[in-house]
Amino acid sequence: MTADSARRYPALDIVCQAPADRLNEDAWVATTAGTLGETLIVAAIDGATTRLTPPPLQRHLDASGHKLTPAAYAARTIRDGLLRHTADAAPGDLRTLLLAANDDLGREMTALFGALALDRMGFPDEVYNALKSDSRYVRLGLPACVATVVEYDPDADTLRFVSAGDTALLVVRRDGSVEIPTENQVEQHDNHVLKAALALRSAKPDLTFRELVQQPQIRKQNLNTGLKHNYVDEHGLPQPHQGIGAVNGQPELRYFLQHGEIELNDVAYVCVMTDGLEWPASADEIFSEHPGDARAQREERRAFMAAEIGRRGLAGYLTLLREVEDRDGDHENYPRMKTHDDATGVLLRFP
Repeated sequence: MTADSARRYPALDIVCQAPADRLNEDAWVATTAGTLGETLIVAAIDGATTRLTPPPLQRHLDASGHKLTPAAYAARTIRDGLLRHTADAAPGDLRTLLLAANDDLGREMTALFGALALDRMGFPDEVYNALKSDSRYVRLGLPACVATVVEYDPDADTLRFVSAGDTALLVVRRDGSVEIPTENQVEQHDNHVLKAALALRSAKPDLTFRELVQQPQIRKQNLNTGLKHNYVDEHGLPQPHQGIGAVNGQPELRYFLQHGEIELNDVAYVCVMTDGLEWPASADEIFSEHPGDARAQREERRAFMAAEIGRRGLAGYLTLLREVEDRDGDHENYPRMKTHDDATGVLLRFP
């Protein structure tokens, strides 16, 4: 048997879809790396809603002619950075690759603002005066995204990954077992917001859950999760267990990266995906008072998602997901902030 015949070359399956009439703020990568294209690099990138758009950034986006939001701008900047740095040299450590793309975004913002600092963002006085007591509020104005990047090595039959935020790596083995080795760093913060919305129901019983999450106090709580991006305490020390990894140009990202390596000898497929492609959690899972029950429901949900992706492919699975989201337009069965989100996935199916 030759070396080439021993290698497993995966088939690619890709989706990247925004809801109708809305700009897609996701991005993806699928490219080869190394002098001879020995390895495959894929990524799923999800633009994060900017809490406050600084006027210089808005002017920059308007002048570009592309009608981008800060979230879409961040996702596309990181996509282009990953492609550029992969083309320049073998990626080596994937953390270095993602941090290099993050540095690209940071340099662009530094050139625009002069520094990654709140007092350089050009906010109106009333906005700046409300924020200036805490320099960490700079995070609310930085364009940001989250990402999962993987590298497949056919010679070693291994997969390396690096991840920040709530994009995910789904690993499905031939026996049907499912693993997601990336931690969702956003989930606990999102669930706090959803539980706060549920707590309003006694005072506003006529509102659907979709209407509850649009109440001003809930929207404010959701926006404030932006402070958790690459979170540092009042002394400026990174706190990875309290924060969310966000690719926003800040050097503190390095403390929030997850990384690892997986052997693939018994793996049927892997998929990097944005959170909009994941099967949503039910109300029973999110609001369960028993952690064990919630974990069991999460495992069941992920197994269902993996089976449907394996059977239908990404496009067929996404069609099913959109149908379920449409039928739950009031967000009662699957509590969430948006009916539909951008959905992106890059799947590697192994022979």
